[in-house]
Order: sequence, then structure tokens, then C-alpha cells
Amino acid sequence: MKILFIFKMENFIAPIGPMFISAIAQQEGHKTYLCEMNHEDPIERIGELKPDIVAYSSSTGEAKHYIRINKIIKEKFPKIFTIMGGPHSTFFPEMIHKTTLDAICIGEGEYAFRDLLRAISAGRSFDGMPNIMTKSGNSYTVRNLIEDLDSLPIPDYGLMYDNTPMGKSPLKSFIVSRGCPYQCTYCFNPAWNKLYQGKGKIIRRNSVDRVIENIQKVREKWPLSTVKFYDDIFSYRTDNWLEEFSQKYKKYVNLPFFILTRADLLTEEMVKLLKYAGCRTISMSIEAGNPEIRNKILKRNMSDEDIVRAHRICKKYGIYTFTNCIIGLPQTTIANDIESIDLSIKSRVTWAEFLIFYPYPGTALGNQTINMGFYTPDYDRMHTSYMYRSELICFTDKEKNAQQNIAEFGAVVVVLPWLRNLIVNHLIYWKHNRFFIFLYWLIKMYIIRNKIYVTKTNLSESLQIYLRSLRQEVFRHTQEKVK
Repeated sequence: MKILFIFKMENFIAPIGPMFISAIAQQEGHKTYLCEMNHEDPIERIGELKPDIVAYSSSTGEAKHYIRINKIIKEKFPKIFTIMGGPHSTFFPEMIHKTTLDAICIGEGEYAFRDLLRAISAGRSFDGMPNIMTKSGNSYTVRNLIEDLDSLPIPDYGLMYDNTPMGKSPLKSFIVSRGCPYQCTYCFNPAWNKLYQGKGKIIRRNSVDRVIENIQKVREKWPLSTVKFYDDIFSYRTDNWLEEFSQKYKKYVNLPFFILTRADLLTEEMVKLLKYAGCRTISMSIEAGNPEIRNKILKRNMSDEDIVRAHRICKKYGIYTFTNCIIGLPQTTIANDIESIDLSIKSRVTWAEFLIFYPYPGTALGNQTINMGFYTPDYDRMHTSYMYRSELICFTDKEKNAQQNIAEFGAVVVVLPWLRNLIVNHLIYWKHNRFFIFLYWLIKMYIIRNKIYVTKTNLSESLQIYLRSLRQEVFRHTQEKVK
């Protein structure tokens, strides 16, 4: 069978899910293709290719684009089987009854998609199949988690890198583990852990040799000067795996890399190993500068001292830092958002993003926000990016305007702290405009390309990256247009 993945590229990070699914489909003898919506008309591509299956993987904000195009596809090509996986279908499964999709995939999709392909090929029913939900059902089950990640095939990196501009980017992302045990209320992970309770180990990790193999497979075919490990937490402790990784990565890859972790997990011993291996940047989210908001509302369970200490250790060893802060949280104030700026400055963070809170389905804080009456679920209106205007009705227009400005000026202040009083006392209250976006983009591009990532490109490639990133920032910070 022919399987067409439809994808809308809005950043520089290639989604790993469709690449794994494509590899599984190819193992089963099927052919896979990609249509990137910003550069190609999906309807024309379908008319030429005549696929048997159209598949999507989607978060909540971007799902509206796929739902709309799927309606047109089903009108013009009713025999094509369409399915969506990813966070939106996993945590909002009732969507199946509000769309023209034939099925959705809930949770880990590799073996569920394999079994679905076998059933479709054989003409068998797949109603009741674990992880698959159709319009005929209102419930579902999930199979056990994949505990041996090395048993999965190498992702089909060519699906994304041969068919989108991401292939030319010298920055490539990898995920070497699955699962997170923490209970952060804004995150999907607690709901994921509940979904898979009793279904296997939540935290799983590839062997070091498989990690190296994945990177080498990509470097053989596409430009690569910086590796970004996109795991929620790259390492929980200084263990045998991390020691083996530091030795083998330096020997066989020897490229600067980026990781994510938590400030309360980072130790000097861990930083020494990471620095030896070639770590250039460590991302540790602050989320909220106010300790009560951070620990009681967000359940981050870490102190200001934890955050400052971890960032200062990184500075000591010459590692750049990247943090995220959530602003516009329910029942918080602009003053609380400014506290996040101040803690970022105190921690001497290299780069900070200030992200506006969106109540995603399945998250504890999202559900609480709905129950408090601050948000009426309408995920067709939710922006793909969480740097646009707040959706919550508990804020005034003036507060929402200030939040949008903090989403840009917060990062500027962290880089140029001598502007702090001018910005937090005056500029954040000015009417939001595109000049603010442009200023934010200028500062961001300088820090990202000179400190956070090493991206070796010639002049033409650099100009393409600058233009694409500017378009991306305008998209992220302004009202979204849905075709």
C-alpha cells in the first residue's frame, strides 16, 4: 500500500513519530511518502500519488489544519483511509466523533500502526484493536509500552530530511529515551503515565550504541554540525549509561550537542561528563519565578536555590543555558510574570523563552482552568504556537497585551539586563506591534547562532535560515491564518 504523511512545518525540529511509523510501514513492505503543506498542495499530491492511507501526527494547536484538509480529502477521495496520531488524539480522543477521520491512534503508535496495516491489507476488522479508536467505539485500550527501544527500526529520517528544508539545516534533533516520572501540571506526562499504568516501565532508554548509530546514519546523508537531544530529561543521574555515552560520543561523533534536564537533577559531576563529551547547551526550565506558583500550581518542586545553583554550575564549566518560563497562568499577575524575568537574570541564563499558557487537553492545569470557567474548550481556535495571545477570559485586554510583549521583551531583558527597568516598567504596556517581534528576532538569532547552537553554513544558507526563522517568529507571535 501507499501511505502519505501530511505535515505542516512550523519550526526546525523534525517530528520523530512519523519517521518511526514510516520505518515500521516500510518493514511491512509498504511505500511511504510525505507532503509538506506549506510547499505543496495536499489535494494535488493525492491526485497524483493515489495513496491508500493518509496519516497525520499532531499536537493540539496544529490539529485544526489537518482536520480541515482531511474534510476536503474525504469529500474528494472517500475511499482513502485517514488516521491521526500524536498528543492531540491521545489526550482528546473524542475528536474522532467531531472529524472526518476514519481512526485515531492513542499512545505509542509503532506496533499499533503495524497491526492496523496488516488488518487493512487482509480486509479484517480492526475495531477494538489496542491503541486504535474508530467512530464505532467510545472506549479504547492500550497495549504494553515498548520497553526495548533498540528493538524498533532506525527511524526513516529521509521522510523529513529529503522532503523538507529541515534536511539542509545543520541542526538535527534526536530522542534517545521515552518517559518522564514528574507531575508537572501543565504537561502531558502525568496523563500519559496514568494511561499506561501497569503497562510496563515508563522510563526507557536506547543503548549508547544505538544512539551513536542513529547520529551516524543522519550524518552520512545530511548536513550536521550540532546535535539536539530532545528528551524531556536527558539524564537523571550520573550513571553507567552517561559515563559510556560521554566516552563513545566524544570518540565517534564529537559534535557539540544540546540537552534538556531539570535544575534539581544537575550536579557538578554530571556537568563534567557532559562537558567532556561536547555538551554546548543545557536547557533547564524555570517555568515560574514565584516559588509558590512554581511549586504549588505547577508542581515543579524545586527551589530558587536549585535553579540558580544549576545555572551557575553550567556557567562555571563554560556551558550555555536555555530556559523556559510560562506566563499568563490562571489567577496570576503581570508582576508574577516579571518575577520569572528576574529569576532568569539572577540565574545568568544565556537565553530564555517566555511562553503564554495554553490549557491543553489531558493536562491537570488545563482541566483545572476549564473547571474554573476561565476557558471554554475550542481547540479549532487554539494557536499552533504558545507565544500568541492568551485564550483565558480571566485576563483583561491590557493584561493580554502585556503578556504578548513579555513573550518578546522578556528574552531581550535576560540578554540585556540593563534594559530591565525601562522594559518592565514601560515598554511591556505599549501596544503590541511587529517591531517588537523584529527586535526579539534580532536578539534571538544572535544568541542562538553564536552561543546556543553551532550551525556551520555558508552565506546563502545563513540567509535562508534567517528568513525562515523571521517568518516563523511572525507566525508564532501573530494571529494564525487557517487555509
